[in-house]
Amino acid sequence: MSLSFILFMLFVAMLLASVLIAAGAGIRTFLKRGKASSPRASQLTAPSDRVQFADLLLLVAVAATWYNVSSGWVAEFAIYPIYPDMNQFGPQVFHGFGKAYLSRLPVIILPAGVMFLAWALLLWVPARDVSMKSIWLGVALCTAFVAITPLPAGAQGEMYDKGFSVVLYDRLIWSNGVRAVLFTLIGLLALYIVRQRLHAMNRADA
Repeated sequence: MSLSFILFMLFVAMLLASVLIAAGAGIRTFLKRGKASSPRASQLTAPSDRVQFADLLLLVAVAATWYNVSSGWVAEFAIYPIYPDMNQFGPQVFHGFGKAYLSRLPVIILPAGVMFLAWALLLWVPARDVSMKSIWLGVALCTAFVAITPLPAGAQGEMYDKGFSVVLYDRLIWSNGVRAVLFTLIGLLALYIVRQRLHAMNRADA
């Protein structure tokens, strides 16, 4: 069993866990609907270790999100445009490049699983003075990224099996472009959430 396969399965496991965690949080929110409980109010009496863990989760979410912002746009403008260049050297060269890239891909995409998992866990361990609506929006955008991922992944897989195709390449470019935009939206949301948290901390120190 190769390291790449293990990392890929870890990535898949994190995505599945994130979906289940988010679904569980959604069910909990639905069942608690109408009860007199404010997310921000409950955070005021949260134990200090729980607050610190929430801040750590937020830090991981922000860091992993911005890694994915950069990797999404690097793939869009630097890595994937190499495909037609490699194809000019013949099918064998293109296939060799594709095999080398896909064998290293699990290391590149693993932080995407970390990102989704961190945002999902923040639904259960709310960060103090951070709107839960913002966290839910982050989870929704992560879910959209997971939903769009089969399109670029499928295009890559088909080109690896059948060779370069302009149609598949175009699908890879536009679908990964959508994914990069989603990453960027999550990144901007993460900065807004950090601003919320820092603003609250500054008010508490004043």
